[in-house]
Amino acid sequence: MIVCYLRSSSLSTLDFCEQKFFLQYNLSFQDKTNKKALMGTITHKALQVLGDKKLCLNRGNKSFTDDELGRLSLEDCDNIEKITSKSFEYYTSHQPDVDLDNSSLKTCTKWVHKAIEYNDGLLDPRNQNVFATEEYFDFEVDEPWAKYCYNIGGEKIEGRLAIKGTVDLIVKHDEKYYEILDYKTGKRINWATGEEKTLESLQSDTQLLFYYYALKNMYPDYDFGVSIFYINSGGLFSMCFDDQDYVKAESILKKKFQYIKNSKRPKLLCDENRHWKCRKLCKFSENQEGTNKSVCQFIRDEVKKKGVNKVVSEYGNLTKLSTYGSGGGKLKK
Repeated sequence: MIVCYLRSSSLSTLDFCEQKFFLQYNLSFQDKTNKKALMGTITHKALQVLGDKKLCLNRGNKSFTDDELGRLSLEDCDNIEKITSKSFEYYTSHQPDVDLDNSSLKTCTKWVHKAIEYNDGLLDPRNQNVFATEEYFDFEVDEPWAKYCYNIGGEKIEGRLAIKGTVDLIVKHDEKYYEILDYKTGKRINWATGEEKTLESLQSDTQLLFYYYALKNMYPDYDFGVSIFYINSGGLFSMCFDDQDYVKAESILKKKFQYIKNSKRPKLLCDENRHWKCRKLCKFSENQEGTNKSVCQFIRDEVKKKGVNKVVSEYGNLTKLSTYGSGGGKLKK
């Protein structure tokens, strides 16, 4: 398979199903957004606005502009119902195929209140020394093992593995110590294995190590703690990472990178797409128009006949191979 960059969601997708990783991150096919995921996005946006309010106050401003919600006053940001509703209206208008209603809005508002009221407001962004919200990172790994070179449809694609992503919130505790905070509205389980995540397993969690590795590269002189807040499934879990964890994170990235590069035929979670995760969590289990196969199965058979590079050249979008996110690709009829 092709890998020009990694992000936490692509690593999670790889562990969930290699074929889904191939379809999303090699061919740029867009998966469906489910109801719970969109509700999580809405909740995240409302919490981000509260963090942005604190940044606005620190800068002595009376208002700020959010890329999605527009101009917001400090007064707006104290009305939880209002900012959650604005977030709800924005995302539902951009995802009209996802069936959310007033009951969904009430649930999102409940989740925001639950987050900011946790432990007497401990994690309310307005009560924290916010350093950054939605901190974006994008850098290349400057190591010999991180080099890649692919020949796709006669076009040479080469470079170094990039690490990309976004951190929900960074809190400054002192001049040298910062905390990365990741919000979760879903269940505290590993979707690839079905096992519940514990404090012990989170200490070796790939996503959290990934964030630590990224922020240490961006701010090498700072120390970072990493916390994950399961709003509806157990509360706050905090990890203390150090230099050994940085090495562990880089080792994981190296192994994943090399594994993906050497994979000539992505594995399917279920060859017949009968697993409940295929049916409930993946759009690619739906039938490909004009065939008796799912999109997943159709591409599987194409890879068997033509090989990964040929399939990427024929069905993918080469301009998206190194860009953040997925979406935009389509099967040719």
